[in-house]
Amino acid sequence: MSDFTAQPLTKNSVEKLLGVVQSACRRYQISALDDFLSSCQAFAQEKTLNIAVLGRFKAGKSSFLNHLIGRSLLPVGAIPVTSVVTEIEFGPQERAEVSFLDGRAEVVPLQEIAEFVSEESNPENVRRVALVHVELPSMQRYRGIRFVDTPGLESVFEHNTDASLDWLPNVGLALVAVGVDPPLSQHDIELIRNLSRYTPHITLLLTKVDLLDPPDRIQVQSFVQNQIARYWRDSVPVFPYSVRPGFEQLRMDLDRSLLTELCSGLDEHRDAILRHKLESLAGECADFLAVALQAAKVADSEREDLKRKILGQKEALDDTRLALKLIVRHVVAGTRASLEEMVRNEEIPIRQSLLSSLDSAFPQWSHSLREATEGFDDWLRAQIVREMTAVSNRHRAEFLQPLEHVSRQLAQSLQDFRNRLSERTLRALGVPLRTTEIDLRAAEPRSPDVRVGKIFDRNWELLSWLIPMALIRSTVLKHYRKKVGDVVFANLSRLVAQWEDTVQSALLALEKEALRRLDGLIATIEAMIASAGSQSAQIRDDLATLEQIRDSLATDGSPLA
Repeated sequence: MSDFTAQPLTKNSVEKLLGVVQSACRRYQISALDDFLSSCQAFAQEKTLNIAVLGRFKAGKSSFLNHLIGRSLLPVGAIPVTSVVTEIEFGPQERAEVSFLDGRAEVVPLQEIAEFVSEESNPENVRRVALVHVELPSMQRYRGIRFVDTPGLESVFEHNTDASLDWLPNVGLALVAVGVDPPLSQHDIELIRNLSRYTPHITLLLTKVDLLDPPDRIQVQSFVQNQIARYWRDSVPVFPYSVRPGFEQLRMDLDRSLLTELCSGLDEHRDAILRHKLESLAGECADFLAVALQAAKVADSEREDLKRKILGQKEALDDTRLALKLIVRHVVAGTRASLEEMVRNEEIPIRQSLLSSLDSAFPQWSHSLREATEGFDDWLRAQIVREMTAVSNRHRAEFLQPLEHVSRQLAQSLQDFRNRLSERTLRALGVPLRTTEIDLRAAEPRSPDVRVGKIFDRNWELLSWLIPMALIRSTVLKHYRKKVGDVVFANLSRLVAQWEDTVQSALLALEKEALRRLDGLIATIEAMIASAGSQSAQIRDDLATLEQIRDSLATDGSPLA
């Protein structure tokens, strides 16, 4: 058994520490730690410290980075814009390189990176971009730091959320951008909780404070700090920020108190972050091994009984699975009615608005029936797309409420199951199984695919271009006005159906993920219980080594060599 306590945290010792955890995970089938282990291995090889700017879409992440580097490099807009992770750091020459998912890399002009990172130019990442890396001589003062712009969380584009969450294990220092309206959501709290697994350095950037007068700004900042203090003993610094003229002092405060201080002690900060990652990894691995060690002492003839004591009867596990399914199915069954209720009051205002617009536009199409028909058709399609998109955006948060509600319920049910397992292992083996359920993430629906069906039911209307409009103008306008009402109703129904399908699909995906986690945890416990008595010495040795690792991380202050 290696004595890690006496060794400094050199590259060689880090590799040994990771090797011990990796061997233990493979030996005892603790596959749940694979991603975390990989992120620690990658971080140990890094020379540059990543500062990831994370947060909800439209929290001002890209605007903040543009302001920081002094140029409009990253695309910003009124809708979710960033779709691909973008890295920015110092380089002797301006350079942008696009890495693709198939392994290709392409150097592109700096002014063209929006073609690869923006949702508008690269919708749903159809170009299959893995990463965009930018180097700028102007970043000399931040040498050793890599700023990372991530896609916004909770946008209608689920691939954006996935890209950011998949990147979390790579974080060094996390800068969580939170706009002042609203100042802090449950999703922000959950993001910080997830980040705390990977880094001890989390800072909150309170953006768009120019929207508040000074007293309100102080009140919001105090509210955010108090809310964070409810969840974490360690303080999370909060920096108010605005990119608007007149707020330059805020940037200076952030630069002086965070970024400059970070640059002056990069090795120490990297070392602290790596230690934090390794300690978390070793601690989670040790908890599993403690259960395996006690289980290994149980006679083979008693293992089935031990399994029942910890996991319960098969019928109880089936009931747990059924309870997870019922949480989802109950909400799925009421999705249609709840969505219809949300948009019920939209029909009349939309119809009135379109009728008023029709009266203004109709005289432009009155030369012939064909011209009127084609003009009305083009106009109505454009208006319906605009109105349905506006309805979708206006009610988006309400549409997603069932997902958030079910996600919380499922996560709580799984955590309750974990807590019961911990109590049972404590009673049966004398050791608790302290595991925490990671929040379930719902796959958010995309923007609605608004289509307008056939406007006219009779072909003669399209063929009657010779009929003088002077004779039928009022009749045609009356017909068009009726058609507006019919199309508004039909497309609101279509919009509800689209949201129903996508929300229900996301709910069923949540159910599948919850069941996968439950079954994975059960399988892991079964593997721990199956530990043979002959493994005791190896488990004890691995567990003692992991404890030494944790002690060494707490006492060894040497930076990486």
